[in-house]
Amino acid sequence: MRPPGITGELLDRVKLRRSPRRALQPLALAAIVCLAPAVPRAAAAAETQWWITDSVADHAKSESRGVLVGPNGVLELGPRATVTLADSLTTIWAVAVLKDGSVALAGEHGRIDRWTEARGIRPWVRLSVGQVLSLAPDGDGLVAGTGPDGRLYRVGARGDTTLIVSTGERYVWALVSAGSNAWYAATGTHGKLLRIEGRRSRVVLDSDESNLVSLIPDGKGGVYTGGDSKGRVVHVGADGRARTVFDAPESEVRALALGGDGALYAAALSGTAVSTDEGGEGEATPTKAPVSGAKAVVYRIVPDSVSSTYWVSPQPLVYALARTSTGILAATGSRAGLFLLGQPNSAVQWLAAPQGQITALAVESGGRVLAATSNPGALWSVGPARSERGELLSQGFDAKRIARFGRIRWRGDLAGGRIELHTRSGNTDAPDTTWSEWEGGVAGADGIKISSPPAQYLQWRITLAGGNPRIESVETAWREQNLPPRVEEVVVAPQGQGFREGDLLPRSEPITQNLPGGQKVEYSINPGPTPRMLRELPMWARGLRTVQWKGSDTNGDPLIYRVDVRSEAGGPWIKVAEDLDQTSFTWDTNALSDGRYRLRVIASDRSGNAVGEERTAEALSEPFTLDNTPPAIPSLEARGEPARIDVQGRAEDGQSPLSRIEVSVDDNDWRTITPDGGLADDRELSFHARLEPSTAGDHTVSVRAVDLAGNSTIRAARVTVPRAR
Repeated sequence: MRPPGITGELLDRVKLRRSPRRALQPLALAAIVCLAPAVPRAAAAAETQWWITDSVADHAKSESRGVLVGPNGVLELGPRATVTLADSLTTIWAVAVLKDGSVALAGEHGRIDRWTEARGIRPWVRLSVGQVLSLAPDGDGLVAGTGPDGRLYRVGARGDTTLIVSTGERYVWALVSAGSNAWYAATGTHGKLLRIEGRRSRVVLDSDESNLVSLIPDGKGGVYTGGDSKGRVVHVGADGRARTVFDAPESEVRALALGGDGALYAAALSGTAVSTDEGGEGEATPTKAPVSGAKAVVYRIVPDSVSSTYWVSPQPLVYALARTSTGILAATGSRAGLFLLGQPNSAVQWLAAPQGQITALAVESGGRVLAATSNPGALWSVGPARSERGELLSQGFDAKRIARFGRIRWRGDLAGGRIELHTRSGNTDAPDTTWSEWEGGVAGADGIKISSPPAQYLQWRITLAGGNPRIESVETAWREQNLPPRVEEVVVAPQGQGFREGDLLPRSEPITQNLPGGQKVEYSINPGPTPRMLRELPMWARGLRTVQWKGSDTNGDPLIYRVDVRSEAGGPWIKVAEDLDQTSFTWDTNALSDGRYRLRVIASDRSGNAVGEERTAEALSEPFTLDNTPPAIPSLEARGEPARIDVQGRAEDGQSPLSRIEVSVDDNDWRTITPDGGLADDRELSFHARLEPSTAGDHTVSVRAVDLAGNSTIRAARVTVPRAR
């Protein structure tokens, strides 16, 4: 059915005519109508999804011991790894293997602890300094470098201490032996390399660095050293000659090692690995949160020949390098990791510890690796024996919403081994006491059913035992719990809002809709109409009402809407529209009687969910008035007098206040009549006016009454104006 008062031809003309000066400014609520493009989703809430872990990047935040993570992400049994926690020690700066096989650990508060397999970590020496930063074996004891006082101490096998020298620098970052009763010391904060002989020290290199932080012997009586501000590696020969052998693009060379092939390996950092409190007591601490974009690169340098990038660390910091029989080991932070660099651009992860950083490395003659951690302090013993049982703990998976979990399975080859899978779940991003207990067991080729309860986060643990198992991926099935959508801010626009005679193209974000009768209209949400605007509306538009709302779905499911209307006095809901995919709708209210009504908008996510799992939500509008009945002019009297016409009468409306009374003589322009009392503010108004016609004789006087909803009525009267005498 075509809207009353307009033909298809006229509607086409109305749509095509443009009058920019008459376009309405958009109302703030128009933002509700503007639909953002839908963001594509990988899967709807109804679909089963898979969390697949099968690459090095996927394991970057995992924890592992006794399990190797290969450069292709494959898991295999690796070197046996055990850990001993250091009681109340937060930072371990250096480790040294002593002559008796025990291991010394240098830490904060002047502490040097001692580790043995039989007794673990025990306090050994306490120096009256802030921190012990470096260690070097010396006979049956060792030499210790400190900060922020820059001293060297000799510690005997029984824990007796002797001050060797005060360097005059603040930090002694590294120490190596220079022969009998002689040492090289890398210092800061003036970037000097010192040679200490007996109780005397002399400067052998005054660099441009703020601190010289790395130091290794060259095997010929000289040393290589690296700094923390220029990123240079300098060789100082036994004859005292200094030469830069590498200038890194990064600012800091934190660690050095000589490989079995005679090449030099340098760990260069774009962000600092150590923070120092220069304004206070000069406390130094390993960096816990490196600057954004920090990167660690290991370079391979053949002095006087070539240098190349050997490996880029997946962690932002490399704290230490060490040579082993199978390659160079790199120790990382700010996630503690131990990587074997066997060939260029390839690394095997030996260990991923729960501590913050691996800050120091030492390798025993038998091949066992000792890795000291900070935040908190601990000592890991890695290899050389192969582990018979290893574990890897995945990073937490965030489903974003509450999810149910199905099966977890592995892909690979058992090769005579056994695989166990366990899971736990919770609703905090880091596991805590509110998470569920670990559940699971031995997993065959089909995996196991996850028993962990629905939650936002899930974590799994895989155990490899015996044989030579090889795990290529771990796959976990999950599915979102479907949550109900949300509907809010249901707003019914004032009657006729957004429709303009002669121009249906608003200034911003027009909405196009086909009415039930086949007519196509465009409208927008504009400022509240004035009586004059409403008076200009075409008749068919006065019954049109626009409703708008906000709809959202936590799962990201597409929503469809139904709109119902009901009298405010009660009664059944009457369907207005259904299967809407936009958050606004215009309907013709002429079929409803005048009165107060409410609208109900129901949102459903059924198109994105399985049968029986769809959810709905609804919201109601505030009460609004429908007034499609024009006012009446029950009385009108026009009396002709010489040179004028006296008009008086009464207008009334059943629903809305009258907003305007106008008069026209002989189809000339309409002119406003001020009602009695001066205001158009009531449903019943009386009026009178004196008009001056242009000529004597018969005339037609028309009076038009317009209510606040834009409905209007006209009544006319004939009158004769006598000639003036």
